Amino acid sequence: MIDKHSTVPVYLQLEQYLTGQIAAGSLKPGDAIPSENELCQQFSISRMTARKAVDYLVRQGKVERRRGQGTFVVQSERNLRISLPLDRHLSSSEATLGLEAPVVNRLICLYRQQPSPEIAQKLRLAPQTDVWFMQRLRLVGDIPFVFEQSWMITQPFADLSEADLNASKYAYINRKGFTVERSEKEIRAELPSQNVRDMLGINRDEPVLHASSVAFLRDDIPFEVSEIYYNQQHYRFTLTAARP
Repeated sequence: MIDKHSTVPVYLQLEQYLTGQIAAGSLKPGDAIPSENELCQQFSISRMTARKAVDYLVRQGKVERRRGQGTFVVQSERNLRISLPLDRHLSSSEATLGLEAPVVNRLICLYRQQPSPEIAQKLRLAPQTDVWFMQRLRLVGDIPFVFEQSWMITQPFADLSEADLNASKYAYINRKGFTVERSEKEIRAELPSQNVRDMLGINRDEPVLHASSVAFLRDDIPFEVSEIYYNQQHYRFTLTAARP
């Protein structure tokens, strides 16, 4: 249950225990979780430790505080988790098909700039060639799932607009007569920067999944370099592996 000699902080052990109770259905959407005083008595922990564990659950969107009433498990539509296969190239819209809550793209910025030498090399561009730079936040309902910043070739996409990016970037690319063929990604877990924390609404001690991606059109043409930050509380990555 709680091992006070473990290297895992006690508040994280408590958070994991309560998360397990929610996942198992012992605590259902709408149920009140034990109060901080009850948690203190049950686990022989301090009030500060109990509060920190509950705060962690609140930040993850698993529970919510109601003034004068207590803390309750959120309704299931808010406790979302998306399965994203690593062996397929899916847009966020495709990955979230079937979810009841609406998927929203929120453009943060869009403008032309000269890329760094590293970005230019990945896009196979001549020096001082302008690219599109954009930042987007993707939400399911009101929950931020993905923060993305990308560098995209301007030709043949010179008329890319805010409306296109708030709708579907890949739909825009298809209308231009192109098909996204594949992407190459490197995924790692890391502690987020302040900007990423603010965008995804998470705390510093919560890791994110960070994907560095190069996407290709047909004929092996790189068209976009992206740094993508997934809120790991709402994603699970899957991979189908065949034996040789």
